[in-house]
Amino acid sequence: MSDRMTKPVLLIVMDGWGMGSGGPEDAIARANTPVFDRLWSDYAHTTLMTHGPYVGLPAKNDMGGSEVGHLTMGAGMILDQGPTRINKAFADGSFLKSKALTKVMAAVESGGTLHLMGLLSDGNIHSHLDHFKKLINFAFDSGVKSLRVHALLDGRDVGIHTAQKYVCELEEDFVFINSRDGFDYRFASGGGRERIVMDRDRDWSKVEEGWNLMVHGTGAHRFPSMISAIEHMRAEKPGLIDQDMPGFVVVDEADRPVGPICDGDAVVMVNFRGDRAIEITEAFELDEFDGFDRGNRPDVVFAGMMVYDEDRNLPALQLMGPTKVDNPFGRRILELGIKQFRLTETQKYPHVTFFFNGGYRKPLDDTMEDYILIPSDKGVSFSEAPAMKANEIADRAVELIESGEYGFGLINFANADMVGHCGRMEPAIAAIETVDGAVGRIVEALAKVGGAALITADHGNAEEMMVYAKGGAEEASTKHSINPVPCILFDPAYDGSYTLRQPDDEQSTQTQPGLAHLAATLFEAMGQPVPDDLLPSLIQRS
Repeated sequence: MSDRMTKPVLLIVMDGWGMGSGGPEDAIARANTPVFDRLWSDYAHTTLMTHGPYVGLPAKNDMGGSEVGHLTMGAGMILDQGPTRINKAFADGSFLKSKALTKVMAAVESGGTLHLMGLLSDGNIHSHLDHFKKLINFAFDSGVKSLRVHALLDGRDVGIHTAQKYVCELEEDFVFINSRDGFDYRFASGGGRERIVMDRDRDWSKVEEGWNLMVHGTGAHRFPSMISAIEHMRAEKPGLIDQDMPGFVVVDEADRPVGPICDGDAVVMVNFRGDRAIEITEAFELDEFDGFDRGNRPDVVFAGMMVYDEDRNLPALQLMGPTKVDNPFGRRILELGIKQFRLTETQKYPHVTFFFNGGYRKPLDDTMEDYILIPSDKGVSFSEAPAMKANEIADRAVELIESGEYGFGLINFANADMVGHCGRMEPAIAAIETVDGAVGRIVEALAKVGGAALITADHGNAEEMMVYAKGGAEEASTKHSINPVPCILFDPAYDGSYTLRQPDDEQSTQTQPGLAHLAATLFEAMGQPVPDDLLPSLIQRS
């Protein structure tokens, strides 16, 4: 490859674009993708692993996600991710001895209530049910008399109708605990993750609704239990996916909320992933806050499972310290004097900045780093607007390439992931075709200036739009997959003198082609020496 020090080399992430079976469930195979097909045919390519131990997650079938994917790409090595580190800390006992958890428990010693809020799921993308259980059992063992759970329902990283399963597992624990004298553990509120709290697009109405349910016990939907709420919502709207369930309050016989968050209580956000936990954290933590009218803001001790915004150290109390990347890719190339840009729409903005940077959100040098955000559509389902902002991203990318200012750029197209999460085939196909056309415009602009691009994905999704439920019935799938993802090195000067390393069952976790190998590959594509501490480049020369 020729020297590209003054030519742009891009990392294009087609978020949620996996390599599927090619069957009827595969929206990517069913889509018309002439650009991808040509690139796959004409340029060096391979497939990458994006799940489980290949991205530092604890179990072999743990689904990857945009957070762990971008962090691993930026790190250039496999690091223990949040859930892995949390599990290890539970196993060795250090988690339960942390100073932050000690402060949480001390806050409710005099009779306050401990509130756990977060995604009730074992998807291991944002949270894990086991972490709820361990905290509940620790509270019981510590003598905490009153505990409430504010449950966000998943149906996205797990099966679309699984909420009762997770609720019943905690209810079983509550029955045992409440049989002891003086203990009162129960659910206090709930709602789908797409309807309340877990926003990442500054749609404060979703956070406000969750705040009012949890803090003030106010809301239009009121039920005597979690199960009655779920059953009523499903009967009212057959086919309702858990993630879209309206928010509700659990009330007693007199229609009084059973667990509003009050002065003197403690609150733990059990989610370990930060992008959908930061906004509710701001509502609890920030004195200066203009997202919505909080009304009476309770005086509580608030803690998060991990840091959600390292730039601002939010939350101030973290039960587990952050996964640190000492020298992420963006910092390394900045030190080489290479100007860079990051480009995406709101939905993936934290990923191309905070996560790819291994923990910092803002540019280290405003003169050498441009972070460009295009606001995502609001007030509409992505399945109703599957193009999202792909065309606008392509427009801006072409401008940035033609400017001649940049040596590196990171672009994320969110369509295959965000539309894939909606579980509808035709919009997913439209999303894929839009991204295909947008990528085509970018590589055309790169070819004109002699640039190159690694074109890949952070995880799969849209290639697996259906799964088979019990009895063989088809069921829409809204979650990520564990399928490999494509990786193509677009190089206009490609002459066949090199290939990309192929997957091999005999290779170890460290050597099997994965996201952690992209940083070194980018260094080589830019004509730069590959740092010794990175996992090796995928490029193999003849």
